[in-house]
Amino acid sequence: MIFNIGDNIVSPLGWTSDENWCSVLEGKSGGRLCIDSLGVPEPFFASLLDDDELETKFLQLRHSQDVNYTKLEKMAIISVADALSVSGISPQSDEVVLILSTTKGNVELLETSLTHDRAYLTYSAQRIADYFRIPTAPVVVSNACISGCAAQVTANRLLHRGGFRYAIVCGVDVLSKFIVSGFQSFKALSAEQCKPFDAHRTGLNLGEAAATIVYAKDRKDVRPDCPCACLVAGAICNDANHISGPSRTAEGLTSALSQILASVDSDRIAFVNAHGTATRYNDDMESVALSRTGLSNLPVNSLKGYFGHTLGAAGILEVILSTRQLQHHTILRTLGCEEPGTVQPVRPTQKQESTDKSSFVKMISGFGGGNAALLVSLETPNSVKKNNLAEVAPIRVLAQDLCYDGLWVRPDGSTWQPEIADPKRWMSELYRQLDLNYPKFFKMDKLSKLGTLAAEMVMRHVGQATDELKSDWAVVCFNRASSLDDDRSYQNTIADADNYFPSPSVFVYTLANIVAGELAIKYRILGETSFYIAEHPDVMQMERAFADVLDLTPARFVLGGWLDFDNGHCSVRLFIVSRSNDEKLPRFDEMILE
Repeated sequence: MIFNIGDNIVSPLGWTSDENWCSVLEGKSGGRLCIDSLGVPEPFFASLLDDDELETKFLQLRHSQDVNYTKLEKMAIISVADALSVSGISPQSDEVVLILSTTKGNVELLETSLTHDRAYLTYSAQRIADYFRIPTAPVVVSNACISGCAAQVTANRLLHRGGFRYAIVCGVDVLSKFIVSGFQSFKALSAEQCKPFDAHRTGLNLGEAAATIVYAKDRKDVRPDCPCACLVAGAICNDANHISGPSRTAEGLTSALSQILASVDSDRIAFVNAHGTATRYNDDMESVALSRTGLSNLPVNSLKGYFGHTLGAAGILEVILSTRQLQHHTILRTLGCEEPGTVQPVRPTQKQESTDKSSFVKMISGFGGGNAALLVSLETPNSVKKNNLAEVAPIRVLAQDLCYDGLWVRPDGSTWQPEIADPKRWMSELYRQLDLNYPKFFKMDKLSKLGTLAAEMVMRHVGQATDELKSDWAVVCFNRASSLDDDRSYQNTIADADNYFPSPSVFVYTLANIVAGELAIKYRILGETSFYIAEHPDVMQMERAFADVLDLTPARFVLGGWLDFDNGHCSVRLFIVSRSNDEKLPRFDEMILE
């Protein structure tokens, strides 16, 4: 359990959480039809921040003469500054960690240079941390649409097990030709205001926002004059079904919801804040998950009609406003839903409702098959069941392999060196040597191919079959370049008016976590899939993340490590790890991460 001691939302509806709350309470939407905007030839409906107003707000708070910040960085800095002001804490302490949630960061910089250094997500995270003089290394979570909720799960773990007292969790994304054209390539965008859970919904709207929550480890850090809200539990699960399509049976979302519901008496739940993207299959999947977990009779709302889908900010923005709903005993209506219609019946709110209950459930899903669920409560000791965040247990390495630019050290210690430097050719050569009968391999991007080859070696080493469902396995990956190799490829498909052919098959891989989703699909892994961006492969950071998953989720095994591909260069250090004290495991040679 961790405590919200300050928050902020920067969006077209306001510059503080209170301004945004008042706007949605009045039924306002930031969405509008955009024509000839962002260099995209097709009209789209979206919620865009006013750039001039942003610049004015930023100039009001800047404490240095350095004006070389991107729009994304300015939005994040404004949001974090206000949240810190509310919290009253100083960020200049080794007790503070910044966790940045973003899906694409400064990807629009690729329009001017395909090798732009500032397109690396760690660059922006460090710029934001440096602005506030935070001495600890920032953590970057890039887990597609579930990033904001995943970042809050990470905050809970770092505060209780990472030695920190405070976590600044900031989610931010801006819209660009890159992002809008990609969603258009999937035919996923609506040309009108979206209609979550409506029988006649026609697709999603996008939006840009920054949202920040300052979490504290201890209840005593909550100001006496502030209503206390706490994150009680969180869970992340994969569908192991499809990298861009929701599961028709909602396996991952059902599992995530089931895990968090163990932490609360269900009669204390006021409502469910859904992802509610207004796409046909997402809303249907959420209705199935609600039905399977016995939550169908609860009020369900979506905030996408007010803000659009704000990508890496969504899970944080929507938790802030859902917390406001509890504090004001109000359940917001689902803007745009007039005639409910989903494959399983649910109760989308069509008008504001009142409540005296003290908890809500937040659920979210995204590309790569990821699903996350959070339980947030006003402090109610008699109804909230305490979770047990035990001390970190030692982990045992069952298998590992390493690779740099094609030179492999396999789990058995043997090596393999390709005869040709071209990654496309040597990856195909290794595929054949491994006799890997997986035709989907040839449709993947290079990062996913790299991950598949590495995973196949370690999975074979421990004798794991690919055709068995693995609810007790998880995937936890790290890299530096995110998906920049694919970002550059996709950017070339939208370069100019004469060279504009946005490809959905390329765009789907422009998310770093897709490689984790591909591994979950191939090896039928239903546990947590998480993706972090780091400047270099830090074994201690990886070991801590592995231990958190093993000790705090149902997983008994983690497949994960470092998987990076950038400008033709690749590096891999992949592990299978387990709890050291798990006596049910078969005996393998034990190794130590070092």
